[in-house]
Amino acid sequence: MTEKKILRSKYINLRSSFSYQYINNVSEAICYKLFNLDVYKNCKNIFLYLSMEKELNTKYIINKAKKDKKQIFAPVLTDKKGIMTFKKYNEKNLIKNKFNILEPINEEEKISDNNTLIIVPAIIYNKNKYRIGYGGGYYDKYLKENIYLCSVGICFDNFVIDFKEDNYDKNVNIVITEKNIY
Repeated sequence: MTEKKILRSKYINLRSSFSYQYINNVSEAICYKLFNLDVYKNCKNIFLYLSMEKELNTKYIINKAKKDKKQIFAPVLTDKKGIMTFKKYNEKNLIKNKFNILEPINEEEKISDNNTLIIVPAIIYNKNKYRIGYGGGYYDKYLKENIYLCSVGICFDNFVIDFKEDNYDKNVNIVITEKNIY
């Protein structure tokens, strides 16, 4: 098993032991930091994943972005390997994809631009702001091939660890934990 697979499994198992109360508390603390960043204040569009199970809860970002009149878009996997697009978020128009992840259907598609903040999911990050996600490479590819204002990773503080990234990985601009901003 590769180092990434071992780390992915270890930290998913650790995260599964967290209570929902703890996850929500950490999510709120991270969001407080995010909402005070200029990149959040200046963006018009937010591309973000729709959290599931024991992931950091993105509903706080969705709710605040709505109040702040920002456009919200969520990822949609395409039939092409490693390719995703983003469609307008509408909580009444979601369906689970083949990975059991909610994604918008029948909504407007959007390509990121200089007004777009991208919230990038991960299991763990390192201090160079590289991530280990679920292994599909969708975000690495999207971040390499598109323009955007800023990419932000959100993560539990004890999930920022040392690991060696691969040359095909793409780091984010900022990583926010409940305790730090990298």
